[in-house]
Amino acid sequence: MSDGISIWALKKMPLQQVIQYITQHSSPEFQARMISMQVADFEALSPEQAEDRLRDAISGMSEEKYTDYLLELIDE
Repeated sequence: MSDGISIWALKKMPLQQVIQYITQHSSPEFQARMISMQVADFEALSPEQAEDRLRDAISGMSEEKYTDYLLELIDE
């Protein structure tokens, strides 16, 4: 579901834009996995809470792990 975006474009985007891209172009399962949460618990979050959790998770990730998630996202 990448609509042609590259890993490099995603990595250059501000974090808020990346989070918006993730929420618009990935499944709840993918997002829940990114934040180490059960899907049902993730789906119970408000959109604002989900974005906050994604922001916190991404901020705490290693560069390698973040890159792996982005590569998986663009391959969906």
